[in-house]
Amino acid sequence: MQAKGQPADGGNAGLQPRGVGIRFLALLIDSLIFAAALAVITAVQGPQDGSCHASSFIGMNYTLNGKESFYGLCGYPALAFFAVFLAYFILMEWLWGATLGKLTVGVRVRTGTGGSIGLKESLIRNLLRIVDAVPYCLPYLLGAILVWSSRRRQRLGDMAAGTVVVSSSSSPNRSSKAY
Repeated sequence: MQAKGQPADGGNAGLQPRGVGIRFLALLIDSLIFAAALAVITAVQGPQDGSCHASSFIGMNYTLNGKESFYGLCGYPALAFFAVFLAYFILMEWLWGATLGKLTVGVRVRTGTGGSIGLKESLIRNLLRIVDAVPYCLPYLLGAILVWSSRRRQRLGDMAAGTVVVSSSSSPNRSSKAY
């Protein structure tokens, strides 16, 4: 049985799937962009009196001279930041086939047959990023193990969406999505 988005011959349709190292570097670049944005937001906002007791937060509680403070985003702002982070991956990969990190290191997300991915594929692969990132104490360990053990170097999100991360030189360039 042929997997979704996989060429009929079971091969890579002339694509050059990329492994964990280059994908990690692309993710690191994307994460640094968001870390810089978070640093600017929290610097402008400044420390908050008291500690954050919400179940979702980005930042840290600390005590200085006996006074508790929180530095970061707490509650709904943290959830909004996470939603924007996820939307960045979904929209960039749907519209341009790559995030800024992927563009920088020379990789793109394609269908298993080498075509451009659609919104559905981008949604599937990026919503499953939450699962691929397990365990959170060693982020993306599950995704890395799957990429290492998969013949087409796919994480769970790629397998479910029928996508593959390939070298930009092995895929047609696409500057924007046609509407």
